[in-house]
Amino acid sequence: MSVDLAATLARPTTLAALLAGARHTLAELLGPVPVPDLDVVADRRYVQGQRVDPGRRLDPAELAGTSIGDPIPAESATSPGTAHYEIDVPASGDVVWLTVIDHLPEAGGGVEAVFSPCRTCVGVVLATALALTAAGLTGGEFVDEQIRMLRPGPTDPGRFVAATRLAPPPDDDFALGCERYLRQFPALNGWPRSRSMR
Repeated sequence: MSVDLAATLARPTTLAALLAGARHTLAELLGPVPVPDLDVVADRRYVQGQRVDPGRRLDPAELAGTSIGDPIPAESATSPGTAHYEIDVPASGDVVWLTVIDHLPEAGGGVEAVFSPCRTCVGVVLATALALTAAGLTGGEFVDEQIRMLRPGPTDPGRFVAATRLAPPPDDDFALGCERYLRQFPALNGWPRSRSMR
C-alpha cells in the first residue's frame, strides 16, 4: 500500500522556503510543540532497499538556490523528468522521500511534488505538512488520495489546516504531538502504529 501525499506546483518555490514553511505548518497543525531540525539530503543511493551512499546534506545556500516546480528535462520520450530528495528528522531518524515529477503532456502535464513518508506518525505528519506547504507556497492543490485523513478532504491547503489543527497540551513533545494529530482521524484506525523510528 502506498502512502503518498502530494501537491500540485502551480509555480516554483525553493527548498529553503519549503522547509521554513513546513516548520510553520507543523506548528499550526500541532500547536505549541517544539519542531525539530529538518535536513534535505541529495544523491542518497540504495541497492535492494539498503542504503549504499549516505548522500549529502544541502547547506543553506544550496537550499535557497534549489527550486522545485520548474520544468525538468524528460528522462526519455516516455518517462517524465524527475528530481529526488530526502527530508530527514535527525532527532528521530524519520524520513520523507520527495519526488518532483514534471509530467509529460500526454499525461496532463504540470509539475507535482510527491511526499512518501516512512510509516510512522512523525513521517506521515511531516509529509502532510510538506505537501500542504508546497501547495500553499505555489498556489497548487493538496492531494491526499491514498491516506485519506478526511473523506472527502479539501484540496485547499488553508482549509485542510483549519479543519485539522490541534490544540494539544503544551507539554507534548514533537513525536507525541504527531501521534495525537493522526489519532483524530477515525478512518486511520490507529495507523501508523509506531510513533517514530526511535
